[in-house]
Amino acid sequence: MSRPLRIEYENAFYHVMNRGRGHENTFLSDYDFKNFLYCIEQASLRFNIEVHSYCLMTNHYHLLIKTPDANLGKAMKHINGLYTQYFNRTHNTDGALFRGRYKAVLVDADNYLSHVSRYIHRNPIETSTPLVDDLAKYKWSSYSAFIKSGATPTWLVRDFIFSLQGKKRKYVAYKQFVEYKCNEEISAFYGAKKLLSVLGSDDFIESIKGYIATSNYESKLVSKRHSVNDVITYLANHFNV
Repeated sequence: MSRPLRIEYENAFYHVMNRGRGHENTFLSDYDFKNFLYCIEQASLRFNIEVHSYCLMTNHYHLLIKTPDANLGKAMKHINGLYTQYFNRTHNTDGALFRGRYKAVLVDADNYLSHVSRYIHRNPIETSTPLVDDLAKYKWSSYSAFIKSGATPTWLVRDFIFSLQGKKRKYVAYKQFVEYKCNEEISAFYGAKKLLSVLGSDDFIESIKGYIATSNYESKLVSKRHSVNDVITYLANHFNV
């Protein structure tokens, strides 16, 4: 089975998610949650990514990321790898922590970004057994920062999503927006058996066709004949060794 296509270009927005291998928990303590947030902070500094929303659940996470430098793969490799090393060392485990390759949905910012942010922030109450009765009480998402009821990480970017609302009372407006359930289109998109790689209008999909045609370098590597040295060089560059 082919791997999902990665579409990377400058200033793209992605809804990134991953869960524990075998649905096992990836966060066992408050310190685990804090360390993952630290990994995000380090990635934001090292790879110049912008985090526009996040929610960490017990066995999975959601991130809304913008990549000014078209480097989502490198940033996520850093976050997942750094956290896995910490988790294995702390909990005396070994091997892969996450189920495999993270899922990244390319988001049409103009039409869907605020809806994806709402979907991410509603996760703690959209589970079969809600984790809280009030979203503002959930400690491991950026929602409290968006409604000004908690601390705001220095690396969290809120202004762009606020600007999409076009309202002066941004904190109150965003709270009202999130507390109103997700619309049917978003629920259907994320409820599909096979999650698509792009969430956007027809015009948006048309505008990124050029990136789709040129970005899948990995598939080109395996579809052509290459020497052993070519493969070694590619892997060395990919893993920075």
